[in-house]
Amino acid sequence: MEYYLLVLAKFVIGFLIVISHLNFSGKTQLSQMTPVDFIGNFVLGGIIGGVIYNDVIPLYQYIIVLVIGVMLISLLNSISKRFFLFRSFAIGNPIPIVKDGKFIMENILRRRNKIDILNVASQLHAQGIHSFQNLKYAQIEPGGQITAVCEGAEMPSVILVKDGRVRHSELDAIQKDEEWLHEKITALGVKEVSDIFLAEFWQGQMTLVMTDGKVCR
Repeated sequence: MEYYLLVLAKFVIGFLIVISHLNFSGKTQLSQMTPVDFIGNFVLGGIIGGVIYNDVIPLYQYIIVLVIGVMLISLLNSISKRFFLFRSFAIGNPIPIVKDGKFIMENILRRRNKIDILNVASQLHAQGIHSFQNLKYAQIEPGGQITAVCEGAEMPSVILVKDGRVRHSELDAIQKDEEWLHEKITALGVKEVSDIFLAEFWQGQMTLVMTDGKVCR
C-alpha cells in the first residue's frame, strides 16, 4: 500500500509542477507552444514516466530534477525572446513560398525546409482556398500553419520592430532597409528604436506602440 501511495504522490507532484509551469508561462494551449515547449514537455513527461514507478530515486531528487527541467525550458524561452539568432535556430522564421502570384522555388526546394507541397495544398483547402491559382501571397509559419492571401485581398501587416529590436527578415520581405525604417519612425517623432515595443507596417502606413503604451501613427 505504501508503494502505491508513493506512486500517487509522485504523479500528483509531477502533474502540479507541469500545470503550474504552463499556467505561469501562459501557454496552456497547443497553438501557443513553441518547439522549445514541445521538446521540454516531452522531457518532463519522460522524467515523470521514468521516475514514477521507480522507488529507488528519492522523492526530493525527483522534485529537484523536475524543477530544473522547468527552469531550463523557461530560460530557453526567455533567450529566444531576446536573441533573434537563437529564436531563428530554435523556433524558426516564416518561409515565403508564393509572392506576387509567383512560387519561390528556392524556398520550396531547399532541403532543410522540407516543404511538402501536397500538405500545403491540404491546408489551403481547409482554409477554403481551392486552388493555387487564387494565391497572391503565402508563407509557412514557424508552427507549420499556412498564411495565405488571395488575389484581390489585402496583404497582412508586417512587424518590423519587436521589443526595441529590428526584425531584419521582415524588412527584407518588404524589400526595405534600416535607413528607410529610421526615416519612418523619425517622421512619427520617435528617435530611438529601443523606445519602441512594436512597429507594425500595413498598407503603406507605420504604427508604433511605445514601451509606455502610447501609440504613434
